[in-house]
Amino acid sequence: MAAASVTRTSSRARLRSGDCWGTDNSVGRSVMWPAPSLVVATSWQSGGVSDPGECLRDRHRDLLRYRDDYPVLAHTTYLVNNSLGAMHRGSAERLAQYADLWATRGVLAWNDWIPEMARVADLVGGLIGAPPGTTVLRQNVADLMGAVASCLDFGGTRNRVVYSDLEWPGSHYLWTAHGRFGAEVVVVPSAGDGVHLDVQRLVDAIDERTLVVPISLVLFRSSTLVDVAPVITRAHQVGALVLLDAYQAAGAVPVDVVALDVDLCVGGSVKYLCGGPGAGWLYVAPRLAGTLQPASVGWFGHRAPFDFAFAEVDYAPGTARFAGGTPGVAAAYAASAGYQVIADIGVQRIRERSVSLTQPLLEAALERGWTVRSPVDPAHRGGHVTVDPGDAQQVYEELTARGYLVDHRPGAGLRIGPHFFNTADECAAVLEEIDRIGRGR
Repeated sequence: MAAASVTRTSSRARLRSGDCWGTDNSVGRSVMWPAPSLVVATSWQSGGVSDPGECLRDRHRDLLRYRDDYPVLAHTTYLVNNSLGAMHRGSAERLAQYADLWATRGVLAWNDWIPEMARVADLVGGLIGAPPGTTVLRQNVADLMGAVASCLDFGGTRNRVVYSDLEWPGSHYLWTAHGRFGAEVVVVPSAGDGVHLDVQRLVDAIDERTLVVPISLVLFRSSTLVDVAPVITRAHQVGALVLLDAYQAAGAVPVDVVALDVDLCVGGSVKYLCGGPGAGWLYVAPRLAGTLQPASVGWFGHRAPFDFAFAEVDYAPGTARFAGGTPGVAAAYAASAGYQVIADIGVQRIRERSVSLTQPLLEAALERGWTVRSPVDPAHRGGHVTVDPGDAQQVYEELTARGYLVDHRPGAGLRIGPHFFNTADECAAVLEEIDRIGRGR
């Protein structure tokens, strides 16, 4: 794995015009990531192109036909899909459908809304390899993680929650708050560079006292693609659950929850799924779905919610018991448009397109002598790259004012997250704009 926080001067990267990046001595190849389903192209070209002059613009040129469907692209250079994915115009159309049902059918709209919620849940579940009926929608990941945590008994000797110090802070807030219920949080130090998770150190910390291991597939700051397989294996050896956070991966990196053998998987729709806020999702492995009993339960998690029985909860079968209270129907309608496009294109193809944009972007940053806080090898990286040209906060603010949308994370730098509808020209342009800012222009 490539070293992090690296600065290097390189002549390898070279910008060319058009929707293409060029390289002097690039040879297409493919790399198998530890999970069999995660095969990613590491070439800047196409993962098998023999002619160095031929690049992914030819293979993926047709993806640019989607650009007109994302209105924000018409007036900004939008490279922040790792934070808030661009809205597909179909989301507005779907929201209009939702509103029309409410306006014209009133309470009878529930007859359409309830099956649509299930359909949308299966749609997003399919994007992570989940079988039908194993995914449920709820407001956000914090809400869903809280529901999962409410299933767990921290009163015994198996009360540990083990995760690294590179996890999403919101998850840390949730688990440490469960200390009042007896949870013992074990935070495992990372490699120390802010980029790489020390997988072996995490594996070694998992023992028979471990109840659950929350772990991100892609780290939010560095975009490191974590080798979660050894963690899952070790957790299952000692009888612990694995809660995979696929938020930064879904829609950008192929995920197969069945092949990975995870117990639970959470994520949301705000990022590469381009679904907007309010549509979090949870997968529960079928072997567990009928046994977990969330204390954070609502009437839609009941077996017969419209019976309105005033008695102890009779949980809905399977993952539906995690549905909580009245669902966010509007958010599901809005998110479905983004999901459908990702499903139509296919995440593997999106992954190839992503690498073709981010790898030369990263190489160009290295050529400029900037600090790179993402893995250099794309086989170990998710959908964005994190670079620090110096004075990152100031550069971020100036880029935003000029219509170049990226984001900034303290202690990391600029996160640049193109998606399948972005062009290499846009990636080149943001680098050139950073150069201009650095020159005081």
